[in-house]
Parts: sequence; structure tokens; C-alpha cells
Amino acid sequence: MTDTTNINDRWKYLTSNSKNLSLEDFVDLDFPGGNFYIDKKANFLVNTSTGKKLDKNNLNNIILAHPIYFMIITLRGSGASIQDIFDLLNYDTKNGPMLGQCNISINCQLKVDYKYIVRGKINSLIEKNSQKLGKIKILDFSLSLYDHLSLKIGDVNYVWILPLGKKNEI
Repeated sequence: MTDTTNINDRWKYLTSNSKNLSLEDFVDLDFPGGNFYIDKKANFLVNTSTGKKLDKNNLNNIILAHPIYFMIITLRGSGASIQDIFDLLNYDTKNGPMLGQCNISINCQLKVDYKYIVRGKINSLIEKNSQKLGKIKILDFSLSLYDHLSLKIGDVNYVWILPLGKKNEI
């Protein structure tokens, strides 16, 4: 079995058994990972949707991807959707998950017609009491983007606040 197979197997096992696990069992869990390819047509559509017009006379506007791709690529290429993460943690989205923080570190611009590799892991998962929300979990995970030479292009760190139910149920 390859490392990717082991990671996928661990992810599946934890998802199937998450009710019986401690929060520490999820820390340092690698995401399944994967690849993401930015093509010209999709880049054009992303630029158009954000109001940026591509100037075909400016070569940089044609060969470089919109910076929002850092979020798109890392989430789509991680091998797990946000719903997959919630399923992993046995979290009921009816409780109202919130993105608490998102930090992006960019080492160089993204290229169009280029394939990137995504790797990530859960940094921490803690439970605490919030005065406003009651019992919550705080999930911190990072996704990193690499080129085909394994050079790091950038990181996206997410912190999610996961309310666990009514405030009175502490």
C-alpha cells in the first residue's frame, strides 16, 4: 500500500468510528490530498466573476491565475470537502459551523494551465465553552500547495468554530 492509500484508509476508518474517538485522535491527521489543474477557461470565468477584466495585451493577465485560486485549489484539491471534514468529526451542520479565520501565505503567483499538488493536515481540535455559543469545538487545519517539483507555493490555514448545540446544554 502507498502512503496515499494509508492516509485514505485512516480517513475512512476515523469517519466510520468518530463517535468513539477522542479529539486527540484527529490531530496531525493528513488530508487525503490530490491535484488541481488551473485551465485558461476556468481562470477567465473566475476573473470575470470577480469583476477583473483580462487584458489580452498584458501577458501576465493571461499566464497568471487569479489569487482566489489559493482558496479554491486547496479546498478542492485536498481530497476532502468541507462536508467530508464535518462527517469525519461527526459534526451536525444544523448547529451552524462558522469559518472563524482564514490565513493565506503566498510564496509566488499561480500559473494558468498548470497542475498543483495539495497536502494538508489537522493541526488541532479542541473543545471549550463559549459564553455566546455554549459548548464548541475549534478545528484548525492547514492546506499547502506545491508545484510539480515539490516546491511550496503557499499555505492556507483555516480555523472553524463548530457549535455543538444549544447554549443551555453545557
